[in-house]
Amino acid sequence: MAEGGPSAASATSSYSNNDVNEQFLKSLMEMGIHREDARQALRIVNNRSLEDALAVVFGESPSFFAESVTSASGASVEQATQVSYESNVIPTDSDTTDQNMMTYKMLFIVNGSLSMSSGKIAAQVAHAAVDLYQKILDQRLMAVNFWRISGQRKIVVRGDSAEELLDIEQRVSINKSVVKSIIRDAGRTEIASGSITCLGLFGTDSQLDPITGHLKLMNDCLKCSGTNIQQQKSRKTKQDTETQLPSPPTNSNDTSNTQ
Repeated sequence: MAEGGPSAASATSSYSNNDVNEQFLKSLMEMGIHREDARQALRIVNNRSLEDALAVVFGESPSFFAESVTSASGASVEQATQVSYESNVIPTDSDTTDQNMMTYKMLFIVNGSLSMSSGKIAAQVAHAAVDLYQKILDQRLMAVNFWRISGQRKIVVRGDSAEELLDIEQRVSINKSVVKSIIRDAGRTEIASGSITCLGLFGTDSQLDPITGHLKLMNDCLKCSGTNIQQQKSRKTKQDTETQLPSPPTNSNDTSNTQ
């Protein structure tokens, strides 16, 4: 099978009377790529794969390019010649299919055992996002382009403890395609120095979901640690105030009967 698309036989039949693979052309246009740009990219890679055409669109070197050579009889033939990828754009077999290429996401797992305010949680996720994105640019340049054109998904979920975050990091490390960033706090504000606050991951659904699919969304970040810190403080202040208030005086002349 050709990488990133249908088999060679089906690919050939879809453009035997045209200069490009119409299935690939349609997919590229659905991603928002101009028709003529998509056609040109497919011609350059000789309709080899959707992935290689995308690499051309984004100004990267495709894994293969088509060059015209002349056979001994003088007839012109097309020969696919392999070009070396830079190490940071080598895709893996697990994420070069059409289905996987459009399921990249950033996943941020917040350590729910820490009593962090909403602002603190937002800052830790931001730290993870910046560090993760820089690593993606260094390690998975082509993958980040797929992520950009497919919606730039970013999801924040809750982990139960630092131990769970470390366990997930170790399990996803088996797949070298997954990019990771783990954040440890400097200890200048709310929590102890060195506390693991957030784990950032970048990969496809098929790479991440089997390991992280059980985690719940952070629907309300104020409840990350199981309590709303601000509400807890307000409740305590109210209780202290009520304790200090004097009891209302009783009326000794009140002769009303209670039944």
